[in-house]
Amino acid sequence: ITNAGARVGDNLILTKPLGTGVIMAGQRLGMADEQDIAEAIRLMKLLNKSGAAVMKKYNVRGATDITGYGLAGHALKMARSGNVTLNLNMKDVPLIGATYNLVDEGCIPGASFRNLEYGEKDIDFAPETDYNLKMIAFDAQTSGGLLICASPDDTEKILDDLKEAGLSSATVIGNVREPGGKLVFIS
Repeated sequence: ITNAGARVGDNLILTKPLGTGVIMAGQRLGMADEQDIAEAIRLMKLLNKSGAAVMKKYNVRGATDITGYGLAGHALKMARSGNVTLNLNMKDVPLIGATYNLVDEGCIPGASFRNLEYGEKDIDFAPETDYNLKMIAFDAQTSGGLLICASPDDTEKILDDLKEAGLSSATVIGNVREPGGKLVFIS
């Protein structure tokens, strides 16, 4: 399984919600509540081993973990490596607790801005893309989930198995299409 394995027509599955960077920044600033902090810590302790087992069961060829470059940065690396374009729908991306509200209140980690600077020349945004979701797409994750390229025929079975394995937030957040224009399109 490689980050160069995305194939046109694949669905993109994210196995864990985003927000660990924002929540931990919120903790340092006294803005995050204890329940969100506890959930972020629980998710950071949750290994990707069960997700990897599901990927192997279905012979998934393309995937990456979401860590320091955030979802958008790792999607960009995957698109570049696989010579494809990835479409990400941020409205479908699960978030930890009050992540969105924290960003709305200005709690945006510096890494998000650095990740945006790294990727913005190769990433296109729909005009209606919500600013907060845009910044969350670049939120650096500690022990984030997996971004899995799933064949349409296997997507539902993979989702069921991921949820059965304890990854209850696993969901489809986009798809892979022919290369054209920028490498990643975020709406």
